[in-house]
Amino acid sequence: MKRTFLTLALLALSPALTLEAAPVTQTFGGVTVAHPNQPATLDAEFPPGTPWSLEVAWDDAVPATETFPTQAAYLLATLTVTLQGTSGDWTTSAKIGKASFGLLQTTGYHEVQFTSGFDPANHTIDMIGSSDVYSVNLTLGDPTGTAIPALTPAPGIFDLADFSATLSQSYLKIYLNNEGTQYLLGGLGSNPVGDPNLSVKRKSGTPLSSGASLKFPTTQIDGKGAKTSLTILNDGISDLTGLAANLSGPGKRDFSISFKGGTLLAPGAKRILEVEFKPTRPGKRAATLKLTSTDPDTPVFEVILSGKGTEGKR
Repeated sequence: MKRTFLTLALLALSPALTLEAAPVTQTFGGVTVAHPNQPATLDAEFPPGTPWSLEVAWDDAVPATETFPTQAAYLLATLTVTLQGTSGDWTTSAKIGKASFGLLQTTGYHEVQFTSGFDPANHTIDMIGSSDVYSVNLTLGDPTGTAIPALTPAPGIFDLADFSATLSQSYLKIYLNNEGTQYLLGGLGSNPVGDPNLSVKRKSGTPLSSGASLKFPTTQIDGKGAKTSLTILNDGISDLTGLAANLSGPGKRDFSISFKGGTLLAPGAKRILEVEFKPTRPGKRAATLKLTSTDPDTPVFEVILSGKGTEGKR
């Protein structure tokens, strides 16, 4: 069987179609990415590096089904995904009226997401191996916030160049259960492996953003130190490497860190970092915890540490 497959850019409008109202057809492609959320039963059929393509079509003249200040939604005429498995192609399409795409336009971030609808019954082939196909999503993310000039009317071709040079937040996901905990993952275009992403959580599970503060209780000098822990997680779609932690600032000797393990975090992996405040002198003490890694968006993740030392009772 002769195949036509595009791995990088997009299809231009077909000359035969441009005579109609205003239909748009576009094909995206890439390869699958190793990830712990892929069911083991599919590893042999769709190993990392399996080519995939996704074709979508919509009518540029049809207005949005929903519009909000930062979002708009449109119906897709077709959505078809193909995986070139080791034993042959696996293909499924969204049934008529089920597929759609949305535009998100917020400050500093734009996104297009094509989706087939969330239900196995929405697909012409509702099984892949022994798993249900709940949803097929292709996300184009632009961290520069410049790719979508307007939410309406519906745009035509989405130029991949408009979604950042590395397409760092663009990927395919085929969800294989209704909790979204199992899926096949594919990188898009010129960035087939995607990016790592370092995230940090408090002991309570609350996420921290870079530059956030972590305050310790008042602690006696030369007494028992105050301790807490942070969870360091790679929730991106490729290995996070070069991971290291250090302290800086005037009070760096009043704090200590314990960070066991190597410098690599695989996708979905996490590590515990212990932080202790043991003041060497009275008064307010402060230091900066710096986490460095290959996260392209936040190569240096900072947490501001603070506490107060007291001399205690005499």
